[in-house]
Amino acid sequence: MKIIQTCRLLALTSVLCLSTVFSAPVFAAEDPAVESEIRYNLEIQSNSWENWPAGPQVYAEAAVVMEAGTGTVLYSKNIDEQLYPASITKLMTVLLALENLDMDEEVTFSHNAVFSIDYASSHIARDEGEVLTVEECLYAIMMESANECSNAIAEHISGSTEAFADLMNQRAAELGCSNTHFVNPHGLPDENHYTCPRDMALIAREVIKHEKFRQIAGTPRYTLRATNKKDEELLMNNHHYMINSYKTSRFLDDTVFAGKTGYTTVALNTLVTCATRNGMDLIVVTMKTLGTSERGVPVYTDTANLLNYASENFHKVNISENEENFTIGQGELFDTGTSIFGTTAPTIDMDPEGYVVLPVSADFADASPQLDFLDTDDSSLVATLSYTYAGQTVGSTSLRLSDSNIQEFDFGQADGDPADPENAAGSAEHPAQEPVNLIKINLRVVGLVVCSILLVLTVLLLIRKLAKDHGVELNPIRRWKNWQEKKNAFGNQRRRRYKSWKRRRNRKWF
Repeated sequence: MKIIQTCRLLALTSVLCLSTVFSAPVFAAEDPAVESEIRYNLEIQSNSWENWPAGPQVYAEAAVVMEAGTGTVLYSKNIDEQLYPASITKLMTVLLALENLDMDEEVTFSHNAVFSIDYASSHIARDEGEVLTVEECLYAIMMESANECSNAIAEHISGSTEAFADLMNQRAAELGCSNTHFVNPHGLPDENHYTCPRDMALIAREVIKHEKFRQIAGTPRYTLRATNKKDEELLMNNHHYMINSYKTSRFLDDTVFAGKTGYTTVALNTLVTCATRNGMDLIVVTMKTLGTSERGVPVYTDTANLLNYASENFHKVNISENEENFTIGQGELFDTGTSIFGTTAPTIDMDPEGYVVLPVSADFADASPQLDFLDTDDSSLVATLSYTYAGQTVGSTSLRLSDSNIQEFDFGQADGDPADPENAAGSAEHPAQEPVNLIKINLRVVGLVVCSILLVLTVLLLIRKLAKDHGVELNPIRRWKNWQEKKNAFGNQRRRRYKSWKRRRNRKWF
């Protein structure tokens, strides 16, 4: 019996692999329970990382947990597998709307926007020629997954859904998405429309930077006003079970501040969830999860387990408070201790907000630092200090030139005898501060100067060696002395020759 069950699982696993390659729902005729079990037991890549907390099994075929601030991947299960995203596609649509439009802009629904979608798909029954604001469209997209609103936003930005798809792909590439290709703004099935959990996490990481998105995506219910085509208001519900309890309160989680659901028969259940725990903004993406008796329930169980895993096994560690190898921003440099030159502030500041995300069992010293000097348009940005742990990037911080004000010393003043006693003493409202002089060091310039000096010294040493090898004297004083000696020797020789000639001339011959 066990042999038969084993053979059955192997056969279904082969079918699952084929479904991954061709992205087709080939499991329709199989037992859903067996299918879910196969996906549940797929390898979790992050569980093989050295000294990394073991993560839970999930029913999703692919899943990721990412810490938004650092981009650290905390959990990895087939995170680069290309899959159909369904309606979580709309996160990119909303991101582009937030980046390119004002919320009060009016959007007019075209014939194509309304009628190009499948009527059985998600929509809010808008009419051709109907007008909504951008903000109203975004509420409809995030809460009711309204496909016609996605089309209308796409056309409003780019003129057509095709041109908007190009913009989506361009923006995805800018965010570092390498396994994503969009062909529409809503996520309805298309064999050329795909993404992966890692890429969706990168898109979510970018869109949650917008406070407006957090407001919209975290709203449980929203009432859409009457429009030029509709006389009645429309109550819309957020379909994310962790945000809204309109169907069940079983999965409500007050740490969840945003999310987007997705489902098609090809993509199965997809879900993006954003929550704040232990000071970390966590992004959970699950893709290709088969529902059971209540469609979509396993995706929330998976998400809850992954959020618990991340919050229980990882924590933030401030870099500036713990870094001991790079202390350039933590103490004073060139402190003269005199009133003439004043005191000096640190020449380089380390971002006090920079942090790493590490397993709770790891110490900050276990992370490996790397200093990368930068050449950017931002003249104050000197370098980036990044950290890895268990082969994974876990955070970084920036090093900047200090922005302290340079104070000039008045040489006409003596210590303790300020020219303006009132200003020197300060006041209760504006207390006096010790003047601070700043010595700024451009590390690139210093490096060039040092290299130039070394080059000159090398050339001089080379010339000296060549001169020594060829008997050439380079010391000007010694050369002068040598010339004088040769001159005197030549003069003495001439005098001796002259005297010898003169003696021979005066010699008498008999």
